[in-house]
Amino acid sequence: VFGSFSNLMLSIGAITSYGVYLQEYKLVVFPNASSSFLSWIGTLQFVMMCFFGIGVSVLCERVDTRILSGIGALVSALALIIASFCNSPWKLLITQGIMFGFGASFLYATGLNLPPQWFAKYRALATGIAIAGSGIGGLWLSFATRAMITNLSWKWALRITGLVIIGVCGPNSLLMRTRVKPVRREKIIDLSILRDKRFALLFFGALFGLGGFFIPYFFMPSYAVIVLEKSDSWGTLIAVKNK
Repeated sequence: VFGSFSNLMLSIGAITSYGVYLQEYKLVVFPNASSSFLSWIGTLQFVMMCFFGIGVSVLCERVDTRILSGIGALVSALALIIASFCNSPWKLLITQGIMFGFGASFLYATGLNLPPQWFAKYRALATGIAIAGSGIGGLWLSFATRAMITNLSWKWALRITGLVIIGVCGPNSLLMRTRVKPVRREKIIDLSILRDKRFALLFFGALFGLGGFFIPYFFMPSYAVIVLEKSDSWGTLIAVKNK
């Protein structure tokens, strides 16, 4: 549970705190770049994490989950460290957006798949504690990112976050062990489940409902500074929303 908690804290938590970076990029680093393009960096983080998470979940049935978690920690950390040397929005789109999202998919999939295997009576509680890491990560990472950007720079904020990911999730990968060997599925993706009306309603409801879910996370800091004329510290409003 602790390993899953850490993986979700530093994958989803880092994604939900992207709004602090967006504020810095738009107001200071790339003032001439469009807000929509800069927001695509954070959008692709989440899209890549969920998209590749499908494949990683399949790999969890065939490959040691400790190896998968270690790959996620390494790729995610390298993505942020490489991004810190980028000097244009499109390079950040590739590194902080796509590459980080790809690495986060390994942390995300292993973090979600393992807790239910180790508990029966307290399965829901264990899974809930693990998933709570995403909100807690978004809470403290928003404050930490703003502090690092203010006192150091956005580049060092990326580097330090990357080092934290490899320093925490790397060793934690040793804990990400399956309890039972999963049975391989005949079909990687079984679309027949969509015939179930209840599942289809839940699936499409979540699909369209989450379409605008991260908009407040990304644009709230910039809105507070530009429209409400508040100080940069108001960018950490997203931390309150995470909580």
